[in-house]
Amino acid sequence: MRLKKIIKDRKGGSTPLTVALILGLLLLICAVSEFFRLGIIVQGVRDGLQQAVITVVTTNYDEAYNGLREGYSGGYILSGDSWQENLDYDDVYYRLDNLLGTDEQDGYHIKRQAEGYEYRLSGLSVELSNAPLTPGNADNNLEADARITIEIPLSFGWGNLPPLQMELRTRSAYMPKF
Repeated sequence: MRLKKIIKDRKGGSTPLTVALILGLLLLICAVSEFFRLGIIVQGVRDGLQQAVITVVTTNYDEAYNGLREGYSGGYILSGDSWQENLDYDDVYYRLDNLLGTDEQDGYHIKRQAEGYEYRLSGLSVELSNAPLTPGNADNNLEADARITIEIPLSFGWGNLPPLQMELRTRSAYMPKF
């Protein structure tokens, strides 16, 4: 009731309320657009990491033991009378740098922009788990699990807020087609 009176008042009393409402909406729009910017960057880096890990797993195809038609997908090589594990970890950072356009500096892989950086990556770990050298379960495949830490400075908050830091994870598997 009182708010309705203030709005209908023609003496200019509603001007501060209107300005506060517009500023509040502007602040909300800025926060929402920053949220979407962060989501787009994280999704792009996750897609790049996944593509790099898929490449690592598929580069192991030539190490995958010849019994694929029997349902095996592990990376093994015959050494004498026994089978030895044979996996290739490749260079995931190199592939990420090519996919995302990042450069290495001070232990980080940084995506530069006009002022500072858009994001930086660190702490990459890739674990390959080989399929067992036995026939049977199709759920046990040659798999790669990758983790990387991303840091994105916030453009919202005028530099007073700490950057977003999170760990991205992705998994890729090499499965026999038939």
